[in-house]
Amino acid sequence: MFKNKNDKIRTKVSPSVGYAVLILVTLAIILISGIRVFNAPLAVIMFLAWIVINAFAYKLGYSYRELEEIAIGTIRNSIQAVIIMLAVGVLIGSWIASGTVPTIIYYGLKILSPNYYLVTTLIICALVSMFTGTSWGTIGTVGVALLGIGIGMGINPGMIAGALISGSWFGDKLSPLSDTTNFASSVMGVDLMKHVKHMLYTTIPALTVSAIIFLILGFGVKIDAANINNIAIISNDLSQYFKINPITLIPMIVVITLLIKQKPASQAILVGAALGMVFAIFYQKFDASMVLKAGLTGFNYEFDNEFLTKLLNRGGMDSMTRTIQALIFTTGLGGMLREMDVLKVLVSKISHKIKSTFVLVLSAVSVSYLSIGLTGSHMFAAIMVQSTMLDLFKKNGLKPENLSRICEDCGTLGVTLIPYGVTALFIIDTLGIPFSQFAPYTFFCYLCPIFTLLLGLTGIGISRYSDEEMKQMNLKEA
Repeated sequence: MFKNKNDKIRTKVSPSVGYAVLILVTLAIILISGIRVFNAPLAVIMFLAWIVINAFAYKLGYSYRELEEIAIGTIRNSIQAVIIMLAVGVLIGSWIASGTVPTIIYYGLKILSPNYYLVTTLIICALVSMFTGTSWGTIGTVGVALLGIGIGMGINPGMIAGALISGSWFGDKLSPLSDTTNFASSVMGVDLMKHVKHMLYTTIPALTVSAIIFLILGFGVKIDAANINNIAIISNDLSQYFKINPITLIPMIVVITLLIKQKPASQAILVGAALGMVFAIFYQKFDASMVLKAGLTGFNYEFDNEFLTKLLNRGGMDSMTRTIQALIFTTGLGGMLREMDVLKVLVSKISHKIKSTFVLVLSAVSVSYLSIGLTGSHMFAAIMVQSTMLDLFKKNGLKPENLSRICEDCGTLGVTLIPYGVTALFIIDTLGIPFSQFAPYTFFCYLCPIFTLLLGLTGIGISRYSDEEMKQMNLKEA
């Protein structure tokens, strides 16, 4: 596959435990020093790490050309996510110009109660992402509008982001339309609906506890005269700059309908973006060149209201550039590490000591978090968990759906909890809220892995093979 007239065929060997540890420690030092000490962009750090990994890989028999081919092959699997991100960027800019987002904000300020706002946001995002199958799409559309409503009420932006992120991830995890749900189940070889039903053991308790917390936080919101006056000013200014009425919600209704009908997410979002542009030009009467440019650089308009200028001037494909760069280089790096068997060597060394259900679950959780910590990619994490832990789970009588659930609870959600995770970067770029502000309030992302560990400890919700099934598996292996 990698043969080239300029390359010599070299024997590939797996790293020793010590060499694997050295690779991981070196990569960790590069990440920490690059991001924390030099404040360098993640994409640059990860791209430079390719050279460092190549130096280690050369001793194992790999050339740079081979590793690059491996990285490109891995990146190819992420192209769909790149297209969706670009489509979401275009959609945000066009929906602001079309009046879709301003209309949601306008009505939301009049309808939603500040004390119940956080829990309502949680539920709305959970329902939207459940029906559409996309957490990123929910955050980039309904989430942006809900953020405007909450900030207008004087609520902490970090809490708002935490509520809409938690709700978006709940619906995304349980939706049969979700790409992450389909990916996790397919990687582990689990029936999709069996995977979804198995996640109920962690997602329902996590959402319930999250709702209680956000309800309590909501009652702590103080509504003073200044906030009431601010709501009135924002509503009045929105109605001056945009035509506010239900007609502008048509692009959103079309997108949700297409997603429910299981149309590709990128197609549905792009159709919604195009409709938004039509409404912006012919209904809101914005200049056509400005609207089309908003698809690339984001909506840009000088409002007299500073709040509206900060809130509504956003979106565009350019806003997704950093996230896409991070996705490409972290995914590529993950492919290299997987090919080199770095994590597999470490896990195989201690596999004979892993016997109890709890230790198995804890080991899978650890591999998942270590994987996303190294690359910021949930796809890489799922693949690494599958390659290192699936046989161990089966050998100890645990069915693959236990592992596919762990991939979602820890890997899929975990990329929200590290500042250089692909999802975290998407949220920062989309909502314009720093990681340090929203991370403490993404309760759902913390609670799911906690409930996963509790299931491993108690045995509740753990699916096991029967003695007869184990015998059949052993016969097949023999």
